[in-house]
Amino acid sequence: MRTSSVLRASSKAPFGCERPIEERLAALALPIGAERGELPSRAVRAELWVGEIRDALMPRGLVCPSCRGFAIVRYGKRRGVQRYKCKECRSYFTDLTGSALYRVRRRDLWLDFCQCMVEGLSVRQTARSLGISKNTAFAWRHRVIAALTSADSHIPCSGIVEVVHYPLVRSFKGSHVPDGARLDDLDWIVRRYRSAYRHALPPARLGGLLLAVDREGTARARVTMHGESLAGALRRIASHNADICAYRSYSSLTAPMDWPDRVNWVGGRRGRLKARDRLDPGPLYHARNVRGLLHKFRDWMRPFRGVATRYLLRYFSWYLRVSACAAVRPGAAARLLFFEALQASGHPEPG
Repeated sequence: MRTSSVLRASSKAPFGCERPIEERLAALALPIGAERGELPSRAVRAELWVGEIRDALMPRGLVCPSCRGFAIVRYGKRRGVQRYKCKECRSYFTDLTGSALYRVRRRDLWLDFCQCMVEGLSVRQTARSLGISKNTAFAWRHRVIAALTSADSHIPCSGIVEVVHYPLVRSFKGSHVPDGARLDDLDWIVRRYRSAYRHALPPARLGGLLLAVDREGTARARVTMHGESLAGALRRIASHNADICAYRSYSSLTAPMDWPDRVNWVGGRRGRLKARDRLDPGPLYHARNVRGLLHKFRDWMRPFRGVATRYLLRYFSWYLRVSACAAVRPGAAARLLFFEALQASGHPEPG
């Protein structure tokens, strides 16, 4: 196996290469003058030090994104980025292939763009602030939040998991509405107040958001369709041996035979608790954290005036980062978001 140090450029690394990986990755989005300590400029950064992104995204060596082979050779440069060729599958890739910065021209604007995302600005506000079109701002936004959602899907909740299911009306904003979900034949008041007239809507329009939060702070979400088993959706966001805490008696949670009998019904008429913590006078099993997260997420989503249901999980991952960066100074929060987006969308590791 040829390590990345063998393929590194023979020239000496520039100033600041011994900094932590977070700062090195964040520096890739800055103009050259800003990285050297000079006044920042809007000039597009044309050259990157060979190996900066590669060493951070592929710490175990160069791997072909197509066949995961190790027979890699250099194959020139493209717009200042090192290009490689795989001898096994004869495919080409660069240091940015598979990352959020792949085929992005204005890389010098991405730290400012991440700052706009931390502040929760709209697409048009972001476009006016950076001097780009709204289509570019929308595409960049979904590059980042799609990478964050992909990273979140690999970490399920464990231990004591609080669960809440929020019913919602599916939105096909920006896409073709299927025939079974059209509202043309319904009364105008039903189309206007869809949430209040859920019983009059077709089944294809009905859905829900399943939220799960454990006591370690891990939060996961899953969009459910009408008639879908909640237990099947819960297996995707919670571990199999987790203790489930729920307010409502979802019979579909205990219907499958392979699901353990660890559903603790809390609140309502079923009693307040199943067990008590000796150090905490309150009940051990509750769902206050997940209900609070649901209310905060709904309040945060109001300025967007509704998003498509297929993008709802992406916005939830975005909200988790914004809430986590609330206690961090703005400049550091933007760099952390930029670093996590690059790490989440990096090259595949060898199997």
